[in-house]
Amino acid sequence: MKKTVALLCALVLAASACGGDSAGCDAIADDALVLIQDLINEFDELSLDDLNAAEEPAFVGEFETDAEALDERALDAGCSDATMEELMDARIGQLESTGLIGSALIDQLEEDGFGNFTE
Repeated sequence: MKKTVALLCALVLAASACGGDSAGCDAIADDALVLIQDLINEFDELSLDDLNAAEEPAFVGEFETDAEALDERALDAGCSDATMEELMDARIGQLESTGLIGSALIDQLEEDGFGNFTE
């Protein structure tokens, strides 16, 4: 779980490491939101036994791969940290969860925003 949250933070920071046109930054923020929502959905489907398993769930590796691809797009697009944080913060309300882990993550993002959450 800690590794997944760290990966989520790295994804948002990577997306915010750019400084380009607003349409490109908007698209990256939209795609980051979809990736984060997919991660939340996967966590929502886990049982307590799954959460306590010694092995990392397979979807975490898929998230890492997708986050790296999004990272490359973000680096190529050139969006500023402030722009990406603003775009991601504006989208937090679109995230949904039916489970404890996803809900806790969303609550933290709503409270602190992406900028503070990733520091």
